[in-house]
Amino acid sequence: MKCYKSSSILSTNHHPFFYKQQPISSLQPTSIPTTISYPTRTRFSSTRIQSRLTHDDPVKQSEDLSFYDLLGVTESVTLPEIKQAYKQLARKYHPDVSPPDRVEEYTDRFIRVQEAYETLSDPRRRVLYDRDLSMGFSFSFSGRRQNRYDQVINY
Repeated sequence: MKCYKSSSILSTNHHPFFYKQQPISSLQPTSIPTTISYPTRTRFSSTRIQSRLTHDDPVKQSEDLSFYDLLGVTESVTLPEIKQAYKQLARKYHPDVSPPDRVEEYTDRFIRVQEAYETLSDPRRRVLYDRDLSMGFSFSFSGRRQNRYDQVINY
């Protein structure tokens, strides 16, 4: 039986699992950027859009109104009164009867009136809307058929 010195077996020059380490001074320095560049331009779309709108814009003025103001009714209104106000405004702002030069404006208003009616005519949505309105929240209108009151959370 032959005995080996432990130092000869574990020598870094002969053993395949040990690698010869290089001194730190022999390593090539990596290039580290000395400055960090950030985008110089930040866009705030809401500010940009808001600056384009004028105070004379009737669509902008209707966005600031609550659903009650938009339909021209008070907060203590009944369902038949909501339906009557909706029917009058729907006939007035329907895109099919709008003047050719104001089609876009009438379409926007019709969508807003439709959303107001859908919210105020449904008792669950109306309760949520009144609660949020009393807390000072103001929600902008969307062009889609459903609104944020479609999914009611049961407490």
